[in-house]
Amino acid sequence: MLKKKTICPLDCPDACGIVATMEDDVITRLDGDPDHPFTDGFLCKKVRTYHERVQSTDRLLFPQKRIGKKGEGKFQRISWDEAWTILVDQLTNIKEQHGSEALLPYSYAGNMGKVNFFAGHPFFHRYGASQLNRTICSVAAKTGWNLHYGSHPQSPPEKAIDSDLVIAWGINAKVTNIHFMPMVVKARRRGARFIVIDPYENVTAEAADQHYRVKPGGDAALALGILKHLTEHDRIDRGFIEKYSEGFTDLSAYLASNTLSTFAAASGLTIESMVQLADSIADNPKTFIRVGVGLSRNTQGAMATRAIACLSAAVGLFDGKQGAGALLSSTSFSLDSRVFGFASLINKPARTINMVRLGEALTEVSPPVKGLFVYSSNPLSVAPDSSKVRQGLEREDLFTVVHEQFHTNTTKYADLLLPASTSFENDDIYIGYGHYYMGRTQPVFAPKGESISNFALFQTLALKMGYTDPIFYQDVESRIQTYLPAISGLAKSIIQNGLPAGEAVRSDYYDIGGDFTKFSGKRFKFTLPDNDNTEAGHPRLIERRELDDPLLSEKYPFALITPPNAELLNSTFGERYPNKSGKVLIHSQDAVATNISDNDEVEIFNHRGFNRRIAVVTDKTQPGLLVAEGIYWQTNASQQTGINDLTSQAITDAGEGGTFHESRVAIRKVTA
Repeated sequence: MLKKKTICPLDCPDACGIVATMEDDVITRLDGDPDHPFTDGFLCKKVRTYHERVQSTDRLLFPQKRIGKKGEGKFQRISWDEAWTILVDQLTNIKEQHGSEALLPYSYAGNMGKVNFFAGHPFFHRYGASQLNRTICSVAAKTGWNLHYGSHPQSPPEKAIDSDLVIAWGINAKVTNIHFMPMVVKARRRGARFIVIDPYENVTAEAADQHYRVKPGGDAALALGILKHLTEHDRIDRGFIEKYSEGFTDLSAYLASNTLSTFAAASGLTIESMVQLADSIADNPKTFIRVGVGLSRNTQGAMATRAIACLSAAVGLFDGKQGAGALLSSTSFSLDSRVFGFASLINKPARTINMVRLGEALTEVSPPVKGLFVYSSNPLSVAPDSSKVRQGLEREDLFTVVHEQFHTNTTKYADLLLPASTSFENDDIYIGYGHYYMGRTQPVFAPKGESISNFALFQTLALKMGYTDPIFYQDVESRIQTYLPAISGLAKSIIQNGLPAGEAVRSDYYDIGGDFTKFSGKRFKFTLPDNDNTEAGHPRLIERRELDDPLLSEKYPFALITPPNAELLNSTFGERYPNKSGKVLIHSQDAVATNISDNDEVEIFNHRGFNRRIAVVTDKTQPGLLVAEGIYWQTNASQQTGINDLTSQAITDAGEGGTFHESRVAIRKVTA
């Protein structure tokens, strides 16, 4: 029996340390690394069985080419030599006949290792492909926060242990940040209260002392209403405001010009509930707010994190005191994007296409996209307005390459299908964005079949395309050594001597995280300078573009949000549920009005598409709000749609993020 250490590669703030138990080169068990300070010896239920996925007999292990119609999923095994020939010939022809911008890469966080996440960037820069704006998940939230707070390190999650009040705001931590929950438990044992702010009663809200059901997109209004009440009752930290911030006067004037009832109505809470929550924060100077990115996935998403950051600053959560803080993304190891993205290889400006608008890119953009290169993503599941994406993937004049571990709904439309190795077969470095640790991994076992990593794929492809830039001759070790000096917060000894495999390395920023008293010369900005490119100098109320549209509201009376569940991580693990469509929560009042009963098959629909799910009649959601947890694959023979057939390609107010939690829909029972 042999034990090897690795790190979870999935798009989760926890970036857990893993101990793999091996017998005869086969993983028999996975456990959380007890030596990792944040993982602390346990894993979520998805990852406890991750070895079954990486060792599955259903994995794609050999190159294949399409032999049927697009969407049929019929392929023929070929050699890598033939695959390279097809790939090089097609990419060369696309460039010669249509120009380099006719090729579009599409990737995101299927693997969060920095080597493999950025592996394709130098190749696509050298080729001259269209640039992909990777904003689909968290950029809106971070953009809003950083406008006021800056890109400084944020409060370490461990500060919550000493708090008297812990607030999970827009984050279902028991599903998406599970290793934060032991800190909540320790705080509650000390007597702290735990509050959840979320549109519906998810499993984290079930465990809370109190749950505030904000309306979708109502988070900015709630934060501003709380701040108005506290300002008018002089329950803010004027010492911090005067010493470490600027621009509070303008924000205060805006708050005074609006009534509390205006903010309450926009938030979905009553005035009494808003005041109660405000007083709870004021009564507990040792408050810790854990902010989720889910609340930013609407057309005022950046405004939400702007308002919460300003509230946190106004009540003194960034003054370094014990138990007080606010955390969106730790920013514990900042990356120099110019180095990681190899921007120096860009020979001429190329157009930028937002990944949120893939459907538009494949069907409407001119000049048209002629080649799509998909890796570390399953766009037909995760991209919004999936019916439009599907329409684009069906184009016979579109050459589509997919580098994948399993047959997905996206692979059905591939012309060339290439087998991808898993994180357990790769070298890489991982950085947690919900804590202050990073680590280095080495392969647990050799790649299965003929699968290769993102890094090996693009390094080899570059050489076969005739690119002789030194970067394409690097091995993984050299690439990591290139990256280490471009990571802020990393000790000089690590940069000089290398990152040791199997160890959790803590950021040098840990002791100053979230503490403006230690940010030399930096000040929190409640109001932004006039020359900043933003809709308002300070946070304010703005309309929800789709949810507040009166014409859409009349035709499609329900709001829809699509939060994660415990079975899936985005679309990863979808292969486990090939015939499962998922559930939709509908309030009991709405169920009566629509003649829907528990366990009925229902169809949710709007002007973009439809999706069928199983109804759960419950009071855990709000009247008028449907909740569809989990991105299940569209693999069921009777249904080729997914929940993102209903979501919009519209982008957020700042950061150009996705608006997955702002859709107008209708619902009806499916009858035979």
